[in-house]
Amino acid sequence: MTSFRVKSEGRFVAAGCALIALFALIGAPVIAQEANMLQAPAGMKPSGSVPESLKSDSSSATLAPADETGPRRIVPPGYGATTPSSGMPQAEEPAGPSQFFPAGKRASEPSVRMLSAVPGQDNSGIQIGTLTGVDASTAGLISEQQGGLGADMWQGASRADIDRYLSRLPVPVRSPVMNDLARRLLLTGAQPPEGASGGVSLLAIRLNRLIAAGQTQAALDLGAAAGNERSPAVAAGIARAALAQGDDRLACDALKDIPPGNDPAHDAMAAFSVKLSAYCQIAAGNTEIASLTLDLAREEGMDDALFYSLASEAAAGITLRAPEPNKLTIVDTAFYRLADRELPENAVEIVEPALLQSMLADPSVSDEMKVAAAERAAAYGLLDGRDLAAYYRKPSFTPEQMAGLLTSDIPESSSLRRAMIFQSIGMAAAADERIHLFKLAFATAESAGLYYPTVEALYPELDRMVPSDALRPLAPAAVRAFIAIGERSRAQDWLSLISSGGQMLGRDARELTGLMRVSGGSPQSFDSEKASAEIVSDLKSGVRATQLYAASEAMMLEALGFQLTPAVWDALLDARGALTGDVPPEALLNRLQASGQKNAIGETVLLSLDAIGQKGPGAVHPRASAQAVASLKAVNLESEARRLALEALMARSNAGRG
Repeated sequence: MTSFRVKSEGRFVAAGCALIALFALIGAPVIAQEANMLQAPAGMKPSGSVPESLKSDSSSATLAPADETGPRRIVPPGYGATTPSSGMPQAEEPAGPSQFFPAGKRASEPSVRMLSAVPGQDNSGIQIGTLTGVDASTAGLISEQQGGLGADMWQGASRADIDRYLSRLPVPVRSPVMNDLARRLLLTGAQPPEGASGGVSLLAIRLNRLIAAGQTQAALDLGAAAGNERSPAVAAGIARAALAQGDDRLACDALKDIPPGNDPAHDAMAAFSVKLSAYCQIAAGNTEIASLTLDLAREEGMDDALFYSLASEAAAGITLRAPEPNKLTIVDTAFYRLADRELPENAVEIVEPALLQSMLADPSVSDEMKVAAAERAAAYGLLDGRDLAAYYRKPSFTPEQMAGLLTSDIPESSSLRRAMIFQSIGMAAAADERIHLFKLAFATAESAGLYYPTVEALYPELDRMVPSDALRPLAPAAVRAFIAIGERSRAQDWLSLISSGGQMLGRDARELTGLMRVSGGSPQSFDSEKASAEIVSDLKSGVRATQLYAASEAMMLEALGFQLTPAVWDALLDARGALTGDVPPEALLNRLQASGQKNAIGETVLLSLDAIGQKGPGAVHPRASAQAVASLKAVNLESEARRLALEALMARSNAGRG
């Protein structure tokens, strides 16, 4: 298990001494063209004891790795398809030189695990394991029956296009359904698309995006399922995932497949090789060779003050001055651990998502920091609401703090305040107090981007509450929460509290009814005239927030196949100035529409993720969300399309937030 020390205050010490290259240890001329300068010569033994985690036994082996008529429509706009582009032929990747570090022990078959389900979706977890009988290009962990997108998901797509879009896949996403789709896309075993690649293996791209999403164990499982043949990019991905998991032996074993390179100052792979070589040399106790590696890296012009500071402290006990980092990579934190140096106070905010799980499992990390790490992991879909609830229960608060919740000196927007609110709900008995705390919990969670996991965390408490007149002020927030969790019948029970004499009253009722339509209404039983009249009235209100909600509702309904009257589109054209959000390139939306039309499921999911972006459907223009919804529906991902439409509309709704 990875263990970190968390810094309580800055304490970098300046040292005026430089490390000296110990060429005498080599016992042979040093010629850059004839030897890998970042690896020890054959037969070299570590100067110190080898940690138990890095020893190999005698049985060790390499790890197996248009024109329109009638009303003018807004969505879908009728984009045209684009012509697939072609890429350059893939070059043969050189094999890495032999490495002095002992090979890793063959890993056992990965166990079957459950990935987090989309909130509110019964039986929507994904079981993953190793699929046998595949080569590296088709390796996967889930079949179509296990939630995968199908072995032919890339049919009809261009390899060069898929490489380009997959390499920039925006993960993790601030959207439960899009995170779920991204995982399934990356874990599905499928035949690669036709055409020449851009020079990087599809497996390597998938590994890197899994790591970026925080799914390091899945990345290791996928690497193992791919077999023994590893390109340098695949080996580097496995090494990064192993470092994040605290598996030094597996990480260092990958070095044999990573060439050292000759320009670490400008070549990212060469720089990674330098850093991993130094790490493994120090971890094996061979600090003299590590010092040589650091000096050679300096001579090559590699500029990374934090790396030199940490590596020097780990290798020789010398602490060099370095600026406080504004982000922490997997390699950075590995060197912090090796140097036994405390992580910065803001480590939770600046570490890669791949390291959050390790921080949660580390007993040296405080409960306060674990709450913050759990929130960030939950926002990225790495932790479900039930687990978030467990971390919210960890901090201890004084009776005075709990009694003075609203006047507490704990910052209102902090993770500790949200933990305190969560604990207070469990202790509150009076109806008015519980109403206030629930509304406060949902409101603070929404502003922090934690609404969906918070609803899951509070579900047991909310589920025990029976709708009644005394709880009427909670009704809008309860309806919103039950819609979010996918329990429409419970949402309808609470929605009835907002009615009076059979007539629905207020803005909350109007928007919550719209959310109910999108979340599970049927196009066949849809009252087009009534819904269209409500939307037109909102669009003509002149209130920008109301117009934005109505425009989003119209677009999501249209994308899901609901028919609205022509008056809606006329009103929407007049109110189009109220629409906000990031607008993806027109070419991307064109391609997304075309991919849905030709039933290219993998390409559709990939382009939908690109169009929605890392900030989620609440940050993009409703037109982009609607096109993604329409295209996902076209490739028979109906429930995912519904969920995305609901998330997009909830982001524009103020119902239940007050």
